[in-house]
Amino acid sequence: MIKRRAKKSLHTKPVKGKTKAKPRLVAKTKAKSVHRAARGKPKPGHIVGHSRRRRKDEILCHNHVLHTAATANGVHGFHWFTVCAPAGWNPASEEWEVCPCGWRPELGKHYAKADHVQWWREQSKERGSLKAVYREVRKRQRDYRERDVG
Repeated sequence: MIKRRAKKSLHTKPVKGKTKAKPRLVAKTKAKSVHRAARGKPKPGHIVGHSRRRRKDEILCHNHVLHTAATANGVHGFHWFTVCAPAGWNPASEEWEVCPCGWRPELGKHYAKADHVQWWREQSKERGSLKAVYREVRKRQRDYRERDVG
């Protein structure tokens, strides 16, 4: 029979003395338990999930990256997520506004930061329609792809 040495790990503590004993587990540090306790219930306006269905008391949001109606998550840096929004909480208090961009209308109302929403409103007014804005976005995406950024 081959004798094996005990593996050293962060959770074992060597026993002092001449006798060889099995390694003992060391008590968990307070830092880990404090970290877990600090998480708790999310505050209104905080991101609570990425790329998953929204739950009760959550709103669907996306970031400021230019996109079209069919842009998938992760393409050209576009990401969507859910934000904690308990009943009675006003999304405008954290600068979230209903977004007029037309992204994924089948998912219903979604939100974005105020400056992004303002950009979409200005572009729609300037160009006359949402389709015209999408054409401009696609043109910018093509120009960016052709540019050497690395």
